[in-house]
Amino acid sequence: MPEKKQPRNLKEALKGKLSKKEMKILIASFDSVGDIAVIQIPKGLGKKAKAIGEALLSINRHFKTVCMVSGEHAGKYRVQPVKVIAGKRNKKATYKESGCVFTIDLGKVFFSPRLSTERLRIAKLIKEGEVIGAFFAGVGPFPIVFAKNSGMEKAFAIELNPEAFKELLHNIGLNKCQNKIEAIKGDVKKIVPKMLLGKCDRIMMPLPKGAENFLKEALLALKPEGGVVHFYRFVEKASGAEQALGEVRAAAEALGMETSILRAEKVRSFSASKEQIVIDFKAKSQNA
Repeated sequence: MPEKKQPRNLKEALKGKLSKKEMKILIASFDSVGDIAVIQIPKGLGKKAKAIGEALLSINRHFKTVCMVSGEHAGKYRVQPVKVIAGKRNKKATYKESGCVFTIDLGKVFFSPRLSTERLRIAKLIKEGEVIGAFFAGVGPFPIVFAKNSGMEKAFAIELNPEAFKELLHNIGLNKCQNKIEAIKGDVKKIVPKMLLGKCDRIMMPLPKGAENFLKEALLALKPEGGVVHFYRFVEKASGAEQALGEVRAAAEALGMETSILRAEKVRSFSASKEQIVIDFKAKSQNA
């Protein structure tokens, strides 16, 4: 009797377990966060979630747990809930990236492994001695990757979510970055006027939704001679970066600052109609 062939991917592993109609709506892509896989299950496949999770475990021996996204980013901290559908009942991941290690409590904090390329890209742009403002720092992926992969002098890592802040402190210690990162718990709008005015060479703005509402604070935190801002935003694919570019120009004009766009590109697809973009721009006072 011929040996049963190991499935090469999720669709192959689910043959005979899903109908042709169900196969058409299956989302075969997933996020890998340490030994936890996080997958989107379309509404029409809710009853097959366990089978999908077990199939994913069968083709990826590295995974010990599979979680499904169980709701939209919501609430004050823009956290996306997840639910275990297969494997160990665990949502605490240990994740490695660019020589760094992080603990991440999925469902309680915002984290995207899909921004790993962005984190390393920006680390390579940072010049020796730069001071970074890491807004919406979460569990610390941006400032910690910078600390380990650039010549930055210091990063101010601001985070409002108490669960994320607790993990930020833990991850700073885990990566031995205490001398390079100052973690600050609080709201960017309140922290910048008190602590960061004119102190930073570069600002990170990876908020999953609403970063445009903090452009003023990003500009105010730049040194008087100017600096660079990395502004992330979800946009409609049809309209592209135009609205976001207009927001950048309007915020700078309101403060009497000049801007020059260095980069405006897609980072990743988010849905059939939306994508995440990044705008890298320089800004300085017109009198500087």
